Amino acid sequence: MTNVSMAEQPQTIPFLALQRKAVLIVVPGEEAMLGLREDDERERHEVACLFAGGLVMGTLPLPKGVRVSDELMHSREFFAIEDCTVGIDASPDPVMEAEELVFVHAAEMFGVAELEAE
Repeated sequence: MTNVSMAEQPQTIPFLALQRKAVLIVVPGEEAMLGLREDDERERHEVACLFAGGLVMGTLPLPKGVRVSDELMHSREFFAIEDCTVGIDASPDPVMEAEELVFVHAAEMFGVAELEAE
């Protein structure tokens, strides 16, 4: 990754190499949203993705007729969740943050739930 910003790090890191399996989520910059919402052929699903120590809740766009569990529980890839709430169990002070877009590593989550629309 290039030009990486990290919490509590005042300077941008020019290059950071990570093991793929070590990455749970990626929060990109605002320019990553360009063109993501232009696909009207997708159904939007409200989901919660569970990890050891945290979760991501938000909207998952999928092709019509594709079930959330079928798409995600067999995937090894990253997928985009929009309009998110990210929760991190940073005991003793849990962190909840709103993010416009988060990429979630499907192979590293231990569960996914489709939430009921209100």
